[in-house]
Amino acid sequence: MKRQTPSEGKYQVFDARSPLALLAGTAPTVADLPQTHVFVRALQATDLEDVYWAMQGENWSPRGEARPLIEMLDLTHTSMSVGDVLRDEDGVYWECLDTSTTLSAGLGWRRVEGDTAEATLEEAADVLHEKAAR
Repeated sequence: MKRQTPSEGKYQVFDARSPLALLAGTAPTVADLPQTHVFVRALQATDLEDVYWAMQGENWSPRGEARPLIEMLDLTHTSMSVGDVLRDEDGVYWECLDTSTTLSAGLGWRRVEGDTAEATLEEAADVLHEKAAR
């Protein structure tokens, strides 16, 4: 699969609040993300696929280390999955697609459209991290 993002960078991971609801719905927009997704963490990675594998539960929480964070954020899943979103260092948001339909091409990614809520989403992430620090 052709790489669609820079070779190195800091990525932000946003988990879907309700992955099953996203499967039946339309593609999210950046403006929708504060209502549909929750900022989980930022990490260094080489590309989207590297982030995906780093965010599988057995890799970033092999002994349940992330469970308190997941519960605090009122999420239902630890591993990155369909409907979750990444933000690359260029500010482009990418939705993880159903890999069963894209197996021949590797992981599926779709660019999330619309940049109008970028600042709002970053502010929401800041608020969540302030709550977590308390």
